[in-house]
Amino acid sequence: MKGRVAVLRTYGGEFELREYPVPEVEPGAILVRLTRAGVCGSDLHIWRGEMKETYGASPRDLTFGHEMCGRVERLGAGVTADSMGQPLREGDRVTYCYFFPCGRCPVCLHDEMGSCPRKVRPNRVAGTPPYFNNAYGDYYYLRPGHFVFKIPAEISDDIATPSNCALSQVLYGLRRAGLRAGHTVVVQGAGGLGINAVAVARDMGADQIIVIDRLPDRLELARAFGADHTLNAVELATADRRVDAVKELTGGFGADVVADLVGYPEVIPEGLRMLRGGGCYLEVGSIAPGNVFSYDATALVRGNVRLVATSNYSPWALEQALAFLRRNLKRFPFERVVSHVFPLERISDAFQQADWRERLAGPPRLSRAAISM
Repeated sequence: MKGRVAVLRTYGGEFELREYPVPEVEPGAILVRLTRAGVCGSDLHIWRGEMKETYGASPRDLTFGHEMCGRVERLGAGVTADSMGQPLREGDRVTYCYFFPCGRCPVCLHDEMGSCPRKVRPNRVAGTPPYFNNAYGDYYYLRPGHFVFKIPAEISDDIATPSNCALSQVLYGLRRAGLRAGHTVVVQGAGGLGINAVAVARDMGADQIIVIDRLPDRLELARAFGADHTLNAVELATADRRVDAVKELTGGFGADVVADLVGYPEVIPEGLRMLRGGGCYLEVGSIAPGNVFSYDATALVRGNVRLVATSNYSPWALEQALAFLRRNLKRFPFERVVSHVFPLERISDAFQQADWRERLAGPPRLSRAAISM
């Protein structure tokens, strides 16, 4: 039996579908038949060539993607339940962490598994056994030592797909930032991360949620997910005006938590200025190398500012993400987050559609693409 894998040979170019043999499943592993994969902002960074320090000057048969869900195709010996102890059988719908922390080092023992220095990431060079190492293909080989969770029947594949990335990431990040009931939070950027952050903050009991973006469609969606105030960064064309707007909405004090979920380093200094004394700045969006900003360190000290940055998450966040979705299915319009679904054969079209940066000069519109296998 063989399966397809999407391979990128030129940055910004089209994908090529290749077939590889489906591996035998070793004890403790799971072979997943993928049903959906999302085009995450980090995937766009890779595709455009903005991660060359990590992946090289040319893609060299690059395969990637990490937002996904699917059905159990084969269970390795000894696998009888998911990570919550629920019985697991072939055909069950699952999602899982796409990285593999060791679980035994001092970092993991402090519940920082996403920062594990020994964590293993799937190989991104096409043709490397067990071949199905990433989201853009027919299968995913979930190696031993995984964290896997059954998807509740009422959660569709489109809604479940971002749960193992954007949703888990912001849930984990806002928890680490100390967001509590009654707090005010500012969300910089209403993309996939930002929209999920709005919903999570609302669910956590935030009293006031302020969202900043330049695309009207994204701001409208943020309101549908629970934002109290939306600020158009085009209309408020300077950092001073945006900071003043946040201060006005917070009685002059500033927000308890401000989160960068857009990935432009220039938003960080203005976000820090939006904090109240003793507030926390959460950095999630900047993942491409070279995102440098300048800020007065004395202002950090005098403001008693806390800085929290998160990459990946501890596995409990994924289980909590699924519980969040089940609890809020009728509260938030999750079905609106994915705007386009493409078959794997049209993955190149999906990336072109999702590349919002190329459309900033034209009519702004929301777009979030997914791949159907």
